[in-house]
Parts: sequence; C-alpha cells; structure tokens
Amino acid sequence: GRVAQQLKEREQEEQASRAKLTKMNDDRARRKERIFRQHPKLYETYSWLDQNRKMFRRPVWGPIACEITTKSVNTAAYLEQHVPNSFLKAYVVECKEDYNLLYREVREKRRLPINVVLVENGKLSNISRMYSDRKLRVLKQDHGVMGYLDESFSAPDAIVEALRNTASIHCVLVGSEKTQESIDRHKLIDYLSEREDGKPGLMNSCIFSCHLDRSYKYTSQVSRYSGKANMRVDDITPAKMLAPGVDPEQKANLESAIQELQEEIGILRPQVDEAKCQYDDALSKGQAVTQRLKDARAAKNDLNIFKNRLIVAKRKLAELEESASKDNVAEKESILRKLKSQVKNNIDQLEIAASSHNDMMKITYTSAGVKMTEDGLSERKRRVTENLADKRAEHSALEERMAQVTRQFNEAKRQMRDLKTKADSVAPMKDADGNELPLKAQLEELPETLDEVEATIEEAVAKINSIQHNPSVLRLYEERKREIEETRREMEGLSEAQNAKRTHMDSLRIPWENSLINVVNKVNVLFGQYMAELGNAGEVTLENGVVDGDSEQWANFKDWGVQIKVRFREKSSLQVLTAQVQSGGERSVSTIMYLMALQELMVSPFRCVDEINQGLDERNERLVFKRIVTNSTKPPTDQLDKRSHCGQYFLITPKLLPNLTDMENENVTIL
Repeated sequence: GRVAQQLKEREQEEQASRAKLTKMNDDRARRKERIFRQHPKLYETYSWLDQNRKMFRRPVWGPIACEITTKSVNTAAYLEQHVPNSFLKAYVVECKEDYNLLYREVREKRRLPINVVLVENGKLSNISRMYSDRKLRVLKQDHGVMGYLDESFSAPDAIVEALRNTASIHCVLVGSEKTQESIDRHKLIDYLSEREDGKPGLMNSCIFSCHLDRSYKYTSQVSRYSGKANMRVDDITPAKMLAPGVDPEQKANLESAIQELQEEIGILRPQVDEAKCQYDDALSKGQAVTQRLKDARAAKNDLNIFKNRLIVAKRKLAELEESASKDNVAEKESILRKLKSQVKNNIDQLEIAASSHNDMMKITYTSAGVKMTEDGLSERKRRVTENLADKRAEHSALEERMAQVTRQFNEAKRQMRDLKTKADSVAPMKDADGNELPLKAQLEELPETLDEVEATIEEAVAKINSIQHNPSVLRLYEERKREIEETRREMEGLSEAQNAKRTHMDSLRIPWENSLINVVNKVNVLFGQYMAELGNAGEVTLENGVVDGDSEQWANFKDWGVQIKVRFREKSSLQVLTAQVQSGGERSVSTIMYLMALQELMVSPFRCVDEINQGLDERNERLVFKRIVTNSTKPPTDQLDKRSHCGQYFLITPKLLPNLTDMENENVTIL
C-alpha cells in the first residue's frame, strides 16, 4: 500500500511538471507577457491593433521585440544592445495607407505613443555583405566567427528588412570565445578594417565576441579627417526585452526533475505490479479457505446431529433390550435385526462424520495461515498509522509556523500603520481644508502591482548599467549646475527689478488711464449726440488689449486704441467703422463728427481740413457744414482765459453747396 501511494504521488508530480514544462515551452507568449508587463502603453497599442486588424490593407507586424525569436541567449543580448530600444517597440507596416491609418488612430485619436516603420510590400531587398565569401570562410575557420547578426534570429521578412534598414544588422558579425582570442592576440579588428576593393584607407567594422560569462561589442569607426580607426568596446548586458520568456536554467531543472520522476516511477511500478499480483493471489486463496471453512462448519454441525442421534438410538436400544427381555423370542430377533441395521447405519454415519472432521481440521490449519496473513496486514496498518501520526505532527508544525507568520504579518501591519501615520505627518495627502494635494496624484502614477514594481526596477537597473563612467560629464554637470545657479540668482534679481518697475509703471499708468477713460467717455457722449442729430447712432470706446482679464497685457500699449462704432440704418446694430462695412460717405460723416467731438476737449490755434465734404450727399453735407460752423463759432467760455476760445477752422474745398444758411454767420469768411 505504501509503495502504491508513492507511485501515485510520483505520477501526479510528473503530470504537474509536464504541464508546467508545456507552458514554459511557449516562449514567445511568455516573452510577450513580460514585455507588456514592463510597458503598459505598448500593451494598449497592441490590444487595439489586435482587435482592429481588419481595418488594414496588409499585415501589420509588431512590436518588433515580440516578432523575433533568437537562437541563443547571447544573440538576444547582442541584438538588443545593437538595436535601439525604441525601435524594438515599433510596428512595421507594408504600405503608406496603413502607415497613415495606424498613426492617426493610435497617436492622434488615442494619444498613445507609437513608432511606425514602413517597409514597402514587406519583402526583403537584395543586400551586399561587408565581406567576401572567401574572407568570411577565413573568419569562420580561423577566428571562430559564426556569421552575421541578421542570421542569428528568425523573424518575418518585413521585420528583418526594417532592422537591416535601421540598424544595419547585415553588416555586424557574431563571434565566439575563439573570436575574442583572435582579437586579443591576432589583431582581428585590423584584419576586419582592411578593404577588399583595392581602395586606399580603412572601413568601419562591428563584431560581437564572448569570453567565459561576459560578452563584448567592438566597433571600429574610421575618422573622416585623419583616416584612422577609432576603437570602442562595450560590455554586453543580459537581454531584457529579447530574453527568453523562461529562464533556461529553470527549464533545464524542470526537465531534469521530470527525468528523475520517470526513473523513480520505472522502479516503483514493477514493485506495485508484483505486490498487486500477490495481493490478488492471497485474496483468491482467502476466498477459497473461507468457503472451505464454511463447509467444515456445516460438516461439524452434521456430526453433532449424528452424535445426538446415536445417543438417542443407544437410549432406545437400552429400552428395547429391556423390553425384549420381557417379550418373546421372535420379537426379540426382529428387533435385534432392526437394531443391528440401525447400528450399522449409525456406524457408517460416524465414519462419514470422522472423515468430515479430518477435512475440517485441514481447513482449520488453512484458516490459521489466513489468520497469519491478516496479522501481516495488521502490521501494515500499524505502519500506516505511524505515518499518519508523523503527518499530523508535521501538520501541527505547519500550524505553528502559520501562527508565527500571522504574528509577523500583524507586526508588519502595525509597523505599516505607524509608517503611514508618520508619512501623513511628513507628507500629507490633503490640506487642512480637506482638499487633495498634488502628492496624491504623483503617488497614483507609481506602479501598483509587484510585477510593475519589478519591471520599473529592471528598467532603472538597465539604465544604471548603461551609464558609463565619464569624468568630463561630471565636470560639465558641475559647471552647468553653477551656471544654472548664477542664472537663477540673476533671474531672481531681474524679477525683483521687474516687480519694482511694474509697481512704478502701475503708479503712473493708473492715473493716466483714469484720465484717458474720462476723456474717451466725454468724446463718446459728444459723438453719440452729434450722430443722433444726423439721424444715426455712434459710440466711442477705449480698447486696452486685455484678454479675459489678463493683467499681464497691460504693458502692451501697442494693442491699445480708440474704437469707433456707428449705425446708419435703424434695424442694424452698431458696427466698427471700417472700409469693408461702411461706404466712403458714411466714413466721412463719422470722421467729421469724431473730430468735432475731439475739438470740444482740446485747445488749438487753428484747425484745417481738406475736401472733407467729398463723397457726401446733399443732406449730410449741409448737416456736417452746420456742425462745423456751430463748433467753430462758439464764444469763449471764459473771457479772461485765452485758451478758452474754439480757435480758427480752415475748410479747403473746390466748391460748396449753394444756399448754405450757416454761411450767414459773421465769423465765417469765404475766400
């Protein structure tokens, strides 16, 4: 029973391990899950695209990182180091219409970041390799070069073409540990930089190599000016986006565990089969023994019955003998014969009973063997009971461990409450009025789940690992920091000076503005009065250039001005005086009335207008002339103040209307 239980447990473990291995083997799905977990926006873009693929004319590939299957962990790291990270998150389309549609729907409408690459028709183009077939054979045989980078992975043609066009992966070599040895000892980089076309100078080269558990990228760039090759060596960090979806070591461990379980099952199964056969044989024998025991018990019962019959017969025989002594001889002989016959029958029955008794004893011996088998089963039961007690002890230990973990959890919970109280005191989420502070929005932007936190940590570690030590960068940083600090102090000084100037300007502007508003209001009253006398309407307002109460525009005086609005028809509304709306005569009338309104507010020795009456009809010309004469012939308001006169007014015109009644004024002279 214990061996069978072990076999059952091992078979269950093997099934669970195989299911887990099957899930691990779907490497592309696991890698896609990890990439989308690290880049949620990319997942939103992919989800929309996956649901709307029917909108596009040709296939849309991407993200590029999800379409690539590398041949090894090293080539995944090489490809991820050589190709920009943003390009690995890009999508590839095969026609311009799909390019415009994808960018418009995702970027413009949904405001999601996206990079789109166009590869016409999604086909591979003919390429020219960096090295000839002869040189490549030498590199493979003598220096351990395995091939080009575009041969180290599999992907759709559109993806490969996009990577060739953007990252020139068809010009990059992939090497091995032997390649690293050639670089160190045999000047492989110089050999790669040699031109094969016979032209002078060197050519650029790029190659990956590895040594033990580290990998390197060697980039040789030829200077345009000196013609010399500049060497750059980069350490290759493990791949993040292109790494296999499952750790290879973890997968190998699982396969090894499955192999061990299969071997153990192979050992246990024959034992279980043998024990099962023995059990079936013992069960069959036990059933036969049980049947024999039943038969022996039945025979024993029959023997007891016959014994009782024999006793009864003996008692009757005694009675008959006693009776025979009293009866005649014939009857005695008859009875004697009957008795002999009966005795003979009883003897036969006794012999049969003795034989049955012997059989019963044999069956009893067999039953004793079965009993011994039952004792063996009892011993097994005892061992099972002991195992059960052990399991109960383990269960008790687990319960104690659970209680300990619960106490630790409660203690951590208490510490968390204390830390939260401390955090609320140091950086509260709400102010005294209960309004939410910006800190809450900032905290909500942080990752919520453990997977997102781990992905953010991985990105941060990758950025840290990509940082190279460069003393000049630190020096430039310190210089820029000092410059920024000096600029900040200058800005603070300028801000103070600006505020002082603004205060001084406001002290000058406010009285001037109030005075200007007062003048404009007076002009507005006179202008409206003069236009009403002509049967029209007019309004003069001050425009200060302020939009929606923005006080910062007060200083922009170029936007200030006087706006004249007029109405020459009863059913129309006031409109700004412009050449596009009013006729020439209407503009002339409005201008003269505005000048007359201004004339009332300012003193001038004389005023002169030239042909102001051109374009006016007879009615308006007579009314305008009347207003000019009226305003220009007013008596002084103060006889002692020389500035209170209205001044002289010169009207230059080629002709005047006849019969102008206002010409009769004694202060009007016609030349």
